[in-house]
Amino acid sequence: MPVHVGTPIDQCVANNEARLNRQSQSQSEPEPESQSQSETTTPATDTNTTTEKPTDPEQPYPPELLQNLIFRYEEPSTHSRWDKPLFTVPWSDEKPPIADIWTALTGIPHPSTAAAETEDQLPTLTSALTNTHLSSAASIAPSTTTKGRGSFRRERPKIKPHLATVQPTSTDSGLLYSMEKRTSAVVSAIRSFVVENPSAEGALAKAGDHADGIRIAVPEVETPVFVPAHVAMTATTDELGGAGGILAVPRLQRLRRQWITLNRAYVAKVAGGDKTSLGADQVGDAFVRFLNADFAGEGVA
Repeated sequence: MPVHVGTPIDQCVANNEARLNRQSQSQSEPEPESQSQSETTTPATDTNTTTEKPTDPEQPYPPELLQNLIFRYEEPSTHSRWDKPLFTVPWSDEKPPIADIWTALTGIPHPSTAAAETEDQLPTLTSALTNTHLSSAASIAPSTTTKGRGSFRRERPKIKPHLATVQPTSTDSGLLYSMEKRTSAVVSAIRSFVVENPSAEGALAKAGDHADGIRIAVPEVETPVFVPAHVAMTATTDELGGAGGILAVPRLQRLRRQWITLNRAYVAKVAGGDKTSLGADQVGDAFVRFLNADFAGEGVA
């Protein structure tokens, strides 16, 4: 909560010059040598002749540094979120808004304001008691509306939550571990297939003459990994797991990391109680569908 004292530049320079003059005068004045003797000989005259010097505890700035600070100074603005609530007190104002500043800091009215409200409410309470009609049924009093200082008292501002203040949803470590484990199992199954069938042409021949692609079964996953025949045959190399191959390990790991990053938000929703998002038992099939879509997209390009 900033409190900005609006001081003109000329006044700032004048205040600093006064402090510089005070500092130079205090350094040039010699200390009295017979101060102790005068105190012992004439103790009664001290109270009459002693004059209090105005003291300013603030140290002056060098003139060049002061001009640099004035040039670089940026006044607070009510349009900035970090400057709210802002109280601007002019230099010539002898009565700053102490009650409003107190309420903004503590959230409760200032004692002086509360006392004034109590005094204003006494006549209203007296008139209400006077207008009350006592009967055997009930006590009925005319409706009264109080428009005192309390109705227009400045309340403590409420900070609306935004992206910088809202706590992120806690992610279940068990779901993240399951995601890492199941996607790694899919990549391991593909690598085992590539070790047994290193050639794309040989894998297609092993699948049959009428095979439309290479299918790789993954344990605990219903959907098989599918590489279309035209994608496997038009790759830069015939080796499935070689450099530039369709099933090379660097490419599989890159797709795995990409899929985990994209679906981390769904895991957070599951931890927050959203049952419609991705579950741990659906990770394997979802990752395989993502791989199949990526393999099929190469043939389109």
